[in-house]
Amino acid sequence: MQILETYPTMTILHHFDSDGKLWGTSHRTVWVRREQIWERYARFPFHSPRDYFGFARLSARAFRADKCNLYVNRFGRVLGIRTGKVYKLEEGKKPIALFNIRGDCVLHGSLCEDEQGNIYFGEYFMNPTREPVHIWQVGSDLQTWQVAHTFPGGSIRHIHGVYRDPYDDRAFWITVGDFKGECFIYKTTDGFHTFTKYGSGEQIWRAVRLFFTFSHVCWITDSNLEANHACRMDRKSGRLETGIGIANSGWYGATTREGLHVAFTTVERGAGITSKFSEILVSEDAFHWRSIYRFKKDCYKPLQVFKYGVISCPSGWMSNHDFYISGEGLVGLDGRSMRIDISNGGR
Repeated sequence: MQILETYPTMTILHHFDSDGKLWGTSHRTVWVRREQIWERYARFPFHSPRDYFGFARLSARAFRADKCNLYVNRFGRVLGIRTGKVYKLEEGKKPIALFNIRGDCVLHGSLCEDEQGNIYFGEYFMNPTREPVHIWQVGSDLQTWQVAHTFPGGSIRHIHGVYRDPYDDRAFWITVGDFKGECFIYKTTDGFHTFTKYGSGEQIWRAVRLFFTFSHVCWITDSNLEANHACRMDRKSGRLETGIGIANSGWYGATTREGLHVAFTTVERGAGITSKFSEILVSEDAFHWRSIYRFKKDCYKPLQVFKYGVISCPSGWMSNHDFYISGEGLVGLDGRSMRIDISNGGR
C-alpha cells in the first residue's frame, strides 16, 4: 500500500460519485472535490451543545461533532443526515430539513439506491427498549419519503446497513444486530415488501458490511463479544462457511472497480477484540483475506468517550489506484483522510 495524499482537515470522506467527485465533511461543513480542488458545498445547521466543542479534535470526538452522512444519487441530488435529521443539500444554499429519524445518523457506507435513484437506509440507534426499527426510502428528487419496512419491536436492536446486490438488480440485503437472537441477514427482491431471513441470531451472523460475489454473500463478523471470522454464505443453498479468524471486529469496507474487496477492522472493547491495531484487509474472493497495512489505536481513554479506532471509506466505485480512507482514534489517522494506492494488493 502507498499513501498518495493526506487531507488533514477532511474528517470523513463519504461518497465517490459517478462523475468522479469526492464528497467529504469537516465537522458540519460539506465539501466536494472537483478536478482535484476542494470546494465548500453546504453547511449543516448548528446544533447545541455539540457544535460548541468542534474547535478541538479531542472535544469533537467526545461530543461526536463530526458524526454525519452524505449520499449522492445517480441524478446528483445530495442527501445528508446529522443530529437525527435528514436533509436535502444544495450548493451554496441553506439545507432543507426533510424528516427526523431515531439515532444521530447511520453507519458509514450503509446507504444505497435503486435503479430509479430512490435512496434507502436503516435506522441505527442504541435502542435499549427494543422499539420498532425502520428502513426509510427517500425519493430520487428528495421531495418525498416513506417507511419502506419496519422491523417489529423486540426483533432487532438496530440496522447496520442496506446494500444493493451488484449481481441482481432486484435484490437488497440488510444486516441487523447486535446480541443473541438479533443477528440476521435479510434479503428482499420485491421492493421491501417480503424478506428472506438468514441466520441463527448468533454472533457469527453479526455483520455490518457485506461483500458480494457471483456465488456467495460474504462478511467479516462484527463482534466485540466473541472471536471474529471471515464468513460467506452460498447464494443458492444458504449454507454458511466460516473461514480464517480475524483479530478484531469488521465494520466497513468496499469493492473496487477492479474487483478487489477491501475491509477494515476496528479497535473496540470486548473479548472479541485481540489487537490494538485497525487493519486494512484485501481479498480477491471476499473470503481469504490478508492484511496490507495497519494503524495503532491512540492513547485516549475511555474508549466510549474518545471513540474506538475506526477506518472507513466512501461509498461508490473507487479504483485500486485511487482509494480513499478516513479514520478516528488512530495514530496518524484521526480526524483526517487519505488517498492511497492498493494496486499491489499487499504483495
